[in-house]
Amino acid sequence: MKTSAVLLCAAVFLVAGCRVGGSDSASVTRTTAGPACADGEIRWAGVTEERRLIAVSRPVDVDEKDGKIRFSPVRVRELEPKAEMSGEGPSAGRLFASLGEHLGWEADTLARPGRSSAAAERDDVVDYDGAGTFVSARAVRAVDASFVADCSGTPVHGSVSSWHGSSGASLQCGVDPSGEGGKEPWVAEAYALACGS
Repeated sequence: MKTSAVLLCAAVFLVAGCRVGGSDSASVTRTTAGPACADGEIRWAGVTEERRLIAVSRPVDVDEKDGKIRFSPVRVRELEPKAEMSGEGPSAGRLFASLGEHLGWEADTLARPGRSSAAAERDDVVDYDGAGTFVSARAVRAVDASFVADCSGTPVHGSVSSWHGSSGASLQCGVDPSGEGGKEPWVAEAYALACGS
Protein backbone atom coordinates (compact mmCIF):
# COMPACT_ATOMS: atom_id res chain seq x y z
CA MET A 1 0.00 0.00 0.00
CA LYS A 2 1.45 3.37 -0.92
CA THR A 3 1.45 5.75 2.02
CA SER A 4 0.20 8.65 -0.06
CA ALA A 5 -2.69 6.78 -1.54
CA VAL A 6 -6.24 7.56 -0.67
CA LEU A 7 -7.96 4.28 -0.07
CA LEU A 8 -11.61 4.28 -0.96
CA CYS A 9 -13.77 1.29 -0.38
CA ALA A 10 -17.47 0.73 -0.77
CA ALA A 11 -19.44 -1.97 0.98
CA VAL A 12 -23.16 -2.22 0.58
CA PHE A 13 -24.45 -3.06 3.99
CA LEU A 14 -27.14 -1.30 5.93
CA VAL A 15 -25.88 -0.55 9.38
CA ALA A 16 -22.81 -2.57 10.33
CA GLY A 17 -20.04 -0.24 11.37
CA CYS A 18 -21.95 3.01 10.94
CA ARG A 19 -23.95 4.85 13.51
CA VAL A 20 -26.22 7.22 11.69
CA GLY A 21 -29.18 8.79 13.37
CA GLY A 22 -29.57 10.53 16.67
CA SER A 23 -31.89 8.04 18.31
CA ASP A 24 -33.37 4.62 17.87
CA SER A 25 -36.76 6.06 16.95
CA ALA A 26 -36.49 8.17 13.83
CA SER A 27 -39.29 10.59 13.04
CA VAL A 28 -42.12 9.85 10.66
CA THR A 29 -44.82 12.38 9.91
CA ARG A 30 -48.26 11.06 8.92
CA THR A 31 -47.23 7.70 7.58
CA THR A 32 -50.42 5.87 8.57
CA ALA A 33 -51.71 3.99 5.57
CA GLY A 34 -55.34 4.53 4.67
CA PRO A 35 -57.34 1.91 2.75
CA ALA A 36 -57.29 4.17 -0.30
CA CYS A 37 -53.46 4.22 -0.30
CA ALA A 38 -52.86 0.53 0.24
CA ASP A 39 -51.94 -0.05 -3.40
CA GLY A 40 -52.13 3.31 -5.18
CA GLU A 41 -49.32 4.27 -7.52
CA ILE A 42 -46.30 6.09 -6.05
CA ARG A 43 -44.41 8.37 -8.43
CA TRP A 44 -40.93 9.62 -7.53
CA ALA A 45 -39.24 12.87 -8.56
CA GLY A 46 -36.32 15.02 -7.47
CA VAL A 47 -34.32 11.99 -6.35
CA THR A 48 -30.77 12.85 -5.29
CA GLU A 49 -27.97 10.64 -3.97
CA GLU A 50 -24.65 11.83 -2.58
CA ARG A 51 -22.05 10.50 -0.19
CA ARG A 52 -22.00 12.43 3.08
CA LEU A 53 -19.31 12.33 5.72
CA ILE A 54 -20.52 10.87 9.01
CA ALA A 55 -17.33 10.17 11.00
CA VAL A 56 -13.63 10.99 11.03
CA SER A 57 -10.79 9.99 13.36
CA ARG A 58 -8.13 12.13 14.97
CA PRO A 59 -4.76 12.17 13.17
CA VAL A 60 -2.42 9.31 14.13
CA ASP A 61 1.36 9.43 13.63
CA VAL A 62 2.49 6.19 12.01
CA ASP A 63 6.03 4.81 11.84
CA GLU A 64 6.81 2.51 8.93
CA LYS A 65 7.48 -0.32 11.42
CA ASP A 66 4.21 0.10 13.34
CA GLY A 67 2.22 -2.36 11.24
CA LYS A 68 -1.50 -2.41 11.98
CA ILE A 69 -2.89 0.85 13.37
CA ARG A 70 -6.28 1.26 15.04
CA PHE A 71 -8.40 4.34 14.27
CA SER A 72 -11.59 5.33 16.12
CA PRO A 73 -13.73 7.58 13.89
CA VAL A 74 -16.03 9.97 15.78
CA ARG A 75 -19.37 11.00 14.31
CA VAL A 76 -19.54 14.50 12.87
CA ARG A 77 -23.00 14.31 11.27
CA GLU A 78 -26.35 12.67 12.05
CA LEU A 79 -28.63 11.44 9.29
CA GLU A 80 -32.16 10.44 10.19
CA PRO A 81 -34.39 8.31 7.95
CA LYS A 82 -37.79 10.00 7.72
CA ALA A 83 -40.93 10.35 5.63
CA GLU A 84 -43.24 13.37 5.56
CA MET A 85 -46.62 13.61 3.83
CA SER A 86 -49.34 16.18 3.21
CA GLY A 87 -51.98 13.81 4.56
CA GLU A 88 -52.81 10.17 5.20
CA GLY A 89 -50.86 8.14 2.68
CA PRO A 90 -48.85 4.97 2.04
CA SER A 91 -47.18 3.21 4.97
CA ALA A 92 -43.52 3.99 5.66
CA GLY A 93 -42.62 0.40 4.77
CA ARG A 94 -44.30 0.70 1.38
CA LEU A 95 -42.68 4.09 0.70
CA PHE A 96 -39.15 2.94 1.48
CA ALA A 97 -39.59 -0.30 -0.46
CA SER A 98 -40.90 1.67 -3.45
CA LEU A 99 -37.99 4.14 -3.31
CA GLY A 100 -35.50 1.29 -3.06
CA GLU A 101 -37.05 -0.34 -6.12
CA HIS A 102 -36.99 3.01 -7.96
CA LEU A 103 -33.26 3.26 -7.21
CA GLY A 104 -32.65 -0.32 -8.27
CA TRP A 105 -31.78 -1.53 -4.77
CA GLU A 106 -33.22 -4.44 -2.81
CA ALA A 107 -36.25 -3.61 -0.67
CA ASP A 108 -34.41 -3.62 2.69
CA THR A 109 -31.30 -1.71 1.55
CA LEU A 110 -32.45 1.75 2.64
CA ALA A 111 -32.35 2.73 6.31
CA ARG A 112 -35.92 3.13 7.59
CA PRO A 113 -37.67 5.10 10.34
CA GLY A 114 -38.30 3.36 13.63
CA ARG A 115 -35.52 0.85 13.12
CA SER A 116 -32.42 1.02 15.28
CA SER A 117 -30.01 2.95 13.12
CA ALA A 118 -26.82 1.16 14.14
CA ALA A 119 -24.82 -0.79 16.62
CA ALA A 120 -21.79 0.80 18.28
CA GLU A 121 -19.27 2.14 15.79
CA ARG A 122 -16.39 -0.16 15.04
CA ASP A 123 -12.76 0.91 14.91
CA ASP A 124 -10.87 0.82 11.62
CA VAL A 125 -7.63 -1.18 11.51
CA VAL A 126 -5.19 -0.33 8.72
CA ASP A 127 -1.80 -1.90 7.96
CA TYR A 128 0.66 0.69 6.59
CA ASP A 129 4.09 0.05 5.08
CA GLY A 130 5.22 3.67 5.31
CA ALA A 131 5.41 6.54 7.77
CA GLY A 132 3.22 9.61 8.03
CA THR A 133 0.21 11.13 9.78
CA PHE A 134 -3.03 9.44 8.82
CA VAL A 135 -6.77 9.73 9.49
CA SER A 136 -9.68 7.41 8.80
CA ALA A 137 -13.09 8.62 7.61
CA ARG A 138 -16.50 7.14 6.81
CA ALA A 139 -19.44 8.20 4.67
CA VAL A 140 -22.83 6.85 3.63
CA ARG A 141 -24.83 7.52 0.47
CA ALA A 142 -27.64 9.86 1.48
CA VAL A 143 -30.89 9.75 -0.49
CA ASP A 144 -33.54 12.49 -0.70
CA ALA A 145 -36.65 12.24 -2.86
CA SER A 146 -40.12 13.71 -3.30
CA PHE A 147 -43.19 11.74 -4.33
CA VAL A 148 -46.88 11.83 -5.07
CA ALA A 149 -49.12 8.89 -4.16
CA ASP A 150 -52.53 8.21 -5.68
CA CYS A 151 -55.03 7.71 -2.86
CA SER A 152 -58.48 7.11 -4.41
CA GLY A 153 -58.14 10.06 -6.70
CA THR A 154 -56.69 12.33 -4.00
CA PRO A 155 -52.95 12.90 -4.49
CA VAL A 156 -50.81 12.86 -1.36
CA HIS A 157 -47.48 14.67 -1.70
CA GLY A 158 -44.45 14.05 0.43
CA SER A 159 -40.72 13.49 0.77
CA VAL A 160 -38.38 10.78 2.00
CA SER A 161 -34.85 11.01 3.37
CA SER A 162 -32.70 7.94 3.97
CA TRP A 163 -29.26 6.45 3.39
CA HIS A 164 -27.60 3.21 2.35
CA GLY A 165 -24.18 1.70 1.91
CA SER A 166 -20.90 2.68 3.47
CA SER A 167 -17.66 4.16 2.15
CA GLY A 168 -14.32 4.58 3.88
CA ALA A 169 -11.16 6.53 3.24
CA SER A 170 -7.66 6.49 4.71
CA LEU A 171 -6.05 9.91 4.24
CA GLN A 172 -2.50 11.11 4.81
CA CYS A 173 -2.18 14.59 6.26
CA GLY A 174 0.08 16.75 4.11
CA VAL A 175 -0.93 14.91 0.93
CA ASP A 176 -3.71 16.59 -1.07
CA PRO A 177 -6.46 13.96 -1.31
CA SER A 178 -7.74 15.37 -4.61
CA GLY A 179 -4.48 14.42 -6.26
CA GLU A 180 -4.79 10.80 -5.15
CA GLY A 181 -8.27 10.00 -6.44
CA GLY A 182 -10.24 11.43 -3.52
CA LYS A 183 -12.10 14.24 -5.28
CA GLU A 184 -15.49 13.67 -3.67
CA PRO A 185 -16.61 16.50 -1.34
CA TRP A 186 -16.91 14.22 1.72
CA VAL A 187 -13.23 13.26 1.38
CA ALA A 188 -12.15 16.92 1.21
CA GLU A 189 -14.38 17.66 4.23
CA ALA A 190 -12.80 14.83 6.24
CA TYR A 191 -9.29 16.01 5.35
CA ALA A 192 -10.09 19.62 6.33
CA LEU A 193 -11.59 18.57 9.67
CA ALA A 194 -8.78 16.23 10.67
CA CYS A 195 -5.70 17.68 9.00
CA GLY A 196 -6.62 21.34 8.43
CA SER A 197 -6.83 23.09 5.07
